[in-house]
Amino acid sequence: MASSGAEVATIIFMVIGTILSIACVAIPYWKKNDPEDTIRDSIVRHEGLWIKCQSFQTGNWDCDDFNRFFLGLPSELQAARGFGITSIVFGMFGIACMIVGMESIPCGSDDKHTKKRIRLVGGCLGFLSGILLVAAVSWYANDVRIQHEFATQQRLVGNTSVNRYIFGEGLFIGWVGGAFLVIAGLLGICTGCGGESYEDGPRSYVYRPPKSAGTGQEYV
Repeated sequence: MASSGAEVATIIFMVIGTILSIACVAIPYWKKNDPEDTIRDSIVRHEGLWIKCQSFQTGNWDCDDFNRFFLGLPSELQAARGFGITSIVFGMFGIACMIVGMESIPCGSDDKHTKKRIRLVGGCLGFLSGILLVAAVSWYANDVRIQHEFATQQRLVGNTSVNRYIFGEGLFIGWVGGAFLVIAGLLGICTGCGGESYEDGPRSYVYRPPKSAGTGQEYV
């Protein structure tokens, strides 16, 4: 029962983490302009992995893509797209492996050792999915931090035309989703690495009754 509960918890955590990773990669809120700058020009700017948008005080807004899918983009954007998409793919395959590897699901194989190996693969995929997502948002967040420090220094010397950006909601969603996936991956690995139980072990014991005291014969 405990193993079954761990399997269900792994799937739930992995599904939540994968949903959050999809939301993280999709929404255009990986960075947004500093609120202090918004007061100056009344324009709200925010960017994601695929588009960058501007919202004006009048209620109008304008969005534009980056005109490139991968090559020619900044390194942090390339890494975020590559790691983010790979994380989603690994998460989905991890969920599939965990479902097939459940002992209560009559699918894939009836052998418990094969089921454990499938769950082990699913746990590894979930763990890698979480690591990739955390790496993507952390790399991007570090670049936002560097750009913010540079823009602040430029403002100190009188260059107020440089826009400063801060962390957007997408980064926090990515960190939370990555944590869910890492925890799910570790749980999946634990369910796939468990030792052999007594019920699963081979039956090598053969019963032999004691010898008869009168005849000296042995019954087999």
